[in-house]
Amino acid sequence: MGTPEEPIILAEHGGLVVAERGPEVILVDRGSGPTEIVVFVLVVVTLVFGGFGLVSLLPGAIGGVSGGPAWLGVALLAVAGAAATAMYISAKTVRRRRSGPLTSFTPVAIFDRSARVYRDGTGAVVAPLDQVRFERRMQATSSSAKLVAVTPDGTRVLKRGNPFGGGVGDLDAVLTRVVHGAPR
Repeated sequence: MGTPEEPIILAEHGGLVVAERGPEVILVDRGSGPTEIVVFVLVVVTLVFGGFGLVSLLPGAIGGVSGGPAWLGVALLAVAGAAATAMYISAKTVRRRRSGPLTSFTPVAIFDRSARVYRDGTGAVVAPLDQVRFERRMQATSSSAKLVAVTPDGTRVLKRGNPFGGGVGDLDAVLTRVVHGAPR
């Protein structure tokens, strides 16, 4: 048995990918949300500590009244340098995950248009495809929406968006069109 064929990417937003593999529409989460949040925090730390470090060292360096002890400015710049290094490494991790093959990730959901069923990532049948609809809903703890699949048995969260990774965009409309429309 060979390796599974690489799905064709139809849409991608915030690390969530809608792809097509034959009659199946698969939804893959590249799982970069927490790392994107870390990158954002490290950017803020770099700017704040670097800014305060420069402000404390610059007046003394140009002959004005010192903004504070030099060791403090150097320590602040050292923290900024460490944060910038960690940010660079984290950003490379995000880029590497986004450029990796989809077959290396476990799908969040599989919508089989030929069998007309919605399966979860483990392959268990969740609902008949004609009884599934996709929506964006607000989250209580975030300014970004989440993407859900509404079935007769309840609502399943497909992806919780975060403001640092781009949210879920219009993937609800893309899924509706691709899953319930005619296969290509």
